[in-house]
Amino acid sequence: MSNAEATRAPFASSIAVAAWCGGLGLLATGSVLALWLFGTDADLRRLLILTCLAGLLICVVVVALRQRSLGGRSSVGDIAMAECAHVVDEARGSTHEAADPPRTLPSRRGQQLRSLAWVVGIATALLGILALSVGAPQRSEQIERIHAAGAVFGVATAEKISDVRRKSSRGKDPYTATVTVRLPAATGEVPVSAVVRPTTRRPLSVGDPVSVLYAPAQPQLGAVAGDERSLGAELRGETMPAYLRWLFVAAWFLSCLGAISHVSKRYGLRAFSRLGQKDRAIRGRYVRVVDFDSSGRRKSAGEPTCVEVQTDAGIARFHTSVGRHGMPEPMERCPLWLCWDAQRGARASRFSSGTTPAALVFDQGLVLHGMMKVDEAQALEAGGVSLGKTGTPPQADRPLHLMDVRSHWPMYVAPLMLRICVVVIACAALLTFDVGNAWRWPAGVVAFLGVWAAVGVYVSDDDASSERATAT
Repeated sequence: MSNAEATRAPFASSIAVAAWCGGLGLLATGSVLALWLFGTDADLRRLLILTCLAGLLICVVVVALRQRSLGGRSSVGDIAMAECAHVVDEARGSTHEAADPPRTLPSRRGQQLRSLAWVVGIATALLGILALSVGAPQRSEQIERIHAAGAVFGVATAEKISDVRRKSSRGKDPYTATVTVRLPAATGEVPVSAVVRPTTRRPLSVGDPVSVLYAPAQPQLGAVAGDERSLGAELRGETMPAYLRWLFVAAWFLSCLGAISHVSKRYGLRAFSRLGQKDRAIRGRYVRVVDFDSSGRRKSAGEPTCVEVQTDAGIARFHTSVGRHGMPEPMERCPLWLCWDAQRGARASRFSSGTTPAALVFDQGLVLHGMMKVDEAQALEAGGVSLGKTGTPPQADRPLHLMDVRSHWPMYVAPLMLRICVVVIACAALLTFDVGNAWRWPAGVVAFLGVWAAVGVYVSDDDASSERATAT
């Protein structure tokens, strides 16, 4: 059995695994951030977050087991070869006139949603790690006891002051001191003293008022210096102050806008499934994949692949996510239709004005979605035909197959990326517990860098060799 035949068999199931694992992973990552920012019950919050992280770990294990069941990791080139071989086999018995320009195409909506989820997921993971690092997983032991006894904020009177210090850093409250205060007491009750360490704008004197948190019913539990502004969030069980919490929310919404911009640039916002009067098509042949853009700059990892197509009007450059190895050799010089949105980018007010949605429709029925630069598309208009004027009826009897290599990511994702994900999940779980800074900050740094490392490993998978990893 050939490599292509072996890879072709699990296509449908790999797409399902990718969709379920990607969707559950995004949901779990978003839930971790939301629970950490807005949950107030420390024990329940930790339990739910650990459950979400366990779900993420299960997704990683499912992908690893999926690769193992297939005999190891496949390369992007193997997957592309298998998809092309599958389409060519189906097209052999077709009697349809392939020279007719297409009117309907498989939608690119799945590719757009996957690209959107990819960017949002990365941003959510990074923000979640930052939030877990800076937030407090639970109340301090003393505040927890005072809270259980009925905590209130009050003003105590300073009785004794010692160990007055000025902070080395300049701030709103630069002075600290150890202060013995007399807690407020009800009429007829004996006042109780407590030791607190307030921070103030100026050095305190005996008799000065000090804001404290204490339990009137059990003043012997002591007190904590602070007011609603400084201790309110911790008293309510929140992991961070409100201003910081909403700053994370704002950053997440900005990342969503960035994700939409990324999708617009990579795929456009149009599904490009029905071609009409604003679309044009031109006959051509697939030539090769080039590593340089129109300005002569070498493309870096993660950038769309540039496919050269020879048309009657000259060379067309088509940008897609097929991978560095491009189309398999059997597809070279194959005739095709190059279709594009001739209106997209014609006005500066339109989104993604520099590029326009395009698609390659091979005569064998293979469809490859991508983008073209607007100026290059305009140069082809003279040799193209308007799909609104061809009079060609919709080709319902012509089988068209969408080539979407990225939808099979569980088959080619590197085992190193899966191991990094396990480390990130373990560090995130550690951050939900009340551990000291000696553990918290290293775990946060490792998790944050781990997310970037996983992204880098995934992006660099374009040039993976065709050799399969041996199952362990």
